[in-house]
Amino acid sequence: MAKSSRNVGKEFLKVLNVMSGSAGGGAERFFERISISLNKENKFDVRVVIRKNKKRSNFFKINKIKVYELNFYNKFDFLSKSKFVKICKEFKPNLIVTWMNRASLMIPEKKYNNEIRIGRLGGFYKLKNYINCDYLIANTEEIRKYIIDKGWDKNKVFYLPNFVQENSIPNFKRKHSDKIILGVGRFHENKNFETVIKALDQLPEHKLWLVGEGFLKSEYISIAKKHNVQERVKIFSWEDKISKYYNSVDVVVCSSIIEPLGNVILEAWSHKVPVVAANVMGPANLIKHKVNGLKFQKKNIRKLVECIKILEANKELKQKIIQNGFEMFTKYYSEKNVTKKYINFFYKVNKLCVDS
Repeated sequence: MAKSSRNVGKEFLKVLNVMSGSAGGGAERFFERISISLNKENKFDVRVVIRKNKKRSNFFKINKIKVYELNFYNKFDFLSKSKFVKICKEFKPNLIVTWMNRASLMIPEKKYNNEIRIGRLGGFYKLKNYINCDYLIANTEEIRKYIIDKGWDKNKVFYLPNFVQENSIPNFKRKHSDKIILGVGRFHENKNFETVIKALDQLPEHKLWLVGEGFLKSEYISIAKKHNVQERVKIFSWEDKISKYYNSVDVVVCSSIIEPLGNVILEAWSHKVPVVAANVMGPANLIKHKVNGLKFQKKNIRKLVECIKILEANKELKQKIIQNGFEMFTKYYSEKNVTKKYINFFYKVNKLCVDS
């Protein structure tokens, strides 16, 4: 590739960030955050392509990011593909970053500006969807290993973590009149919130707040009624300003049976709230038991209750867990540090492409 065709060194870079995701979810929220954070950098021009979504579109416009909306129906959506090619020709990005499967399938085989194509994976997805990508980003080391084990060149697969929304009310004084457990995420079977609802049987002084959206909301209400705890369960629709929930609770529970990373754990750490998590995938790697959180066997209600009672009974341990969690967040998962990793990665692959 000729050097004259693109910027060399730490020069101005144009990034097209592409997401065909749902209205809510960890990947979608991080996609929004990293787009805004990168666009704040003087040497980046970030534009986004999203599935039609008025709320998300307005969000980017408010944050002064150019947004394009496509239908993203499926891999046979040739109209969206045609519009995507037009966007690429007009914007002439140095890098195209596609998030998850459907967006990555949108990448045409032909390059129009010698752009670098990067697929970002937050799960163990089928790699055939990333056939037109030059590099892949994995948001956990386990996903990176999975990609390499499937045949990708290890020099073209990079681990870059997420960052989460930091405490927007840093001087908030937490109220202790109620004992509140918080669960955050999609109301999907993988999140397993029913285990936390059932645990209230053995935690008569506790209340449960669930924040999210999804098709299982009515089922959670039914389970709460069946166990006669409906008066102690409150369900809130998802909203962007999540700090007010974290800052009002005593413990965060990540009850997932499948969780590649666990953004809720990072968010709890950033808000100085202790975490109890099921011992699966991402949470198992993030949490050291009785050091920066507590772990229990997935779906094991008795062990979940034990963990919550341990936190209540041992104030010194609770404070230790809070402090260690916050330090982990600050060192590895803050916006400043993660955005720096992304910036360095983009310049690295840009230089590799120039020099090739």
